[in-house]
Amino acid sequence: MELNLDFVKIPAGEFLMGSKLSVDPQASSDEMPQHRLEVSDYFIMRYPVTNAQYREFILATGHRAPLFWPDGVYPAEKAQHPVVGVSLLDAAAFCLWAAKVTGLPVRLPTEPEWEKAARGVDGRVYPWGNRWESGRCNSSEEKIGGTTPVGQFSPQGDSPFGIAEMGGNVQEWILSLYRPYPYNSQDGREALLNRLDSLTTLPRFHETGGTSLPGSLEAALDKSMIRGGSWREDRFRSRCAYRSWAAPMHRSDDTGFRCCYEL
Repeated sequence: MELNLDFVKIPAGEFLMGSKLSVDPQASSDEMPQHRLEVSDYFIMRYPVTNAQYREFILATGHRAPLFWPDGVYPAEKAQHPVVGVSLLDAAAFCLWAAKVTGLPVRLPTEPEWEKAARGVDGRVYPWGNRWESGRCNSSEEKIGGTTPVGQFSPQGDSPFGIAEMGGNVQEWILSLYRPYPYNSQDGREALLNRLDSLTTLPRFHETGGTSLPGSLEAALDKSMIRGGSWREDRFRSRCAYRSWAAPMHRSDDTGFRCCYEL
């Protein structure tokens, strides 16, 4: 089968990660200090994974349906909406399947990869600039009350790299663990790879009916990063540097994901 995930290349180089109070007075303490970080070339999806794309994964693998599909039935009327109601391990399982279908090393993005794609290299507050502007993303200010089709707020809400939906619609699962700043481009690389290995060994964890993880794996998965705002959240959480986390089993009607890979 052909799976078009519409990857966009993000070129290697430094970018400004985190927040600076003089530029963004709303910044939280865990977004500071702002620092420069070098990131290698990578590719990230232009949009979050949609219900239609996730359906192909389910049909091919028999994986469980997202939590908010009515009675587990694919919502055809929301085919191009981002999939929600998926856990971190559900998202990782999709990535494993997508890697087999595409022949690419597909995975979830790291936190620096997500943030660079969202804001470019200049440390801007929102994907489109430093000032909040209505009509740029599906946040609570729009009063839509749910997800919208991917691309509905594009190109007006796109990042400098042309990546859409980074400021609203759904918040997104990230490969990285929650950790204090500043990041170092080499720090934690081994831990990150170990965490990726943990995710690849448990893609069908929920299928077994398990409710708790073995201690070593729970340590690798605890405080899983979530990035971006959502339709439920206000413009504060639509800022590129906003950080959040959840337990890996968390499933919400405003949380989805997008895929990434590097060569």
